[in-house]
Amino acid sequence: MKPSRTWRAVLATWLVTLSCAAPQALSSAAARGTEAPEAQADTLETRPSRPPPRAAPSRPGRGGRSRNRNPFEPRERVFNAEPTPEQREASRRKVENAAVEHSLRDRYWRLKAEAERLYPDKVGQYQEHHFWPRYLGGPPTGRTFKVPAPYHQLITNAFRRKHPYGQAKPSEARAKELMLEVYSDHPIPQLIGIPDP
Repeated sequence: MKPSRTWRAVLATWLVTLSCAAPQALSSAAARGTEAPEAQADTLETRPSRPPPRAAPSRPGRGGRSRNRNPFEPRERVFNAEPTPEQREASRRKVENAAVEHSLRDRYWRLKAEAERLYPDKVGQYQEHHFWPRYLGGPPTGRTFKVPAPYHQLITNAFRRKHPYGQAKPSEARAKELMLEVYSDHPIPQLIGIPDP
């Protein structure tokens, strides 16, 4: 017989002897230090212990599994390692937009410095600029942006070069074309992420 089996046999014999020789030592009543009648002591020792309390079932959708889930039903894919074509296109556009916005900010700061050099008497002042200029048919209560006065003069000059004062008001489509041309060269600071002064 191998030594490990002998050791197991000795341990098993010792446990059996201990349980037969001193049953009150193993009873729960003796462990608590209370006296129990002989009939109850046997009952206490043979009574099965309570099963451990069950954990509350986890709610589906919170990382856990529902109890009634069919194990053969495929689970939804939570993470898709391969982006869809729409996600790729959105990511590409986001990168392009960020690059364009960065270049427009650089252009704004350069033009602002040039405007302050050209119009030093207006430095430190701000004016409200109508996004759709009124002389091009824009509404009098249209959206305005607060821009530095020297830079506002540059924007006004750019509009005058494209459509001089005194001409008939252009159609709405032509006015939008003019605004696109001017604002692509002279961006409005608030529209490229530069906050109001």
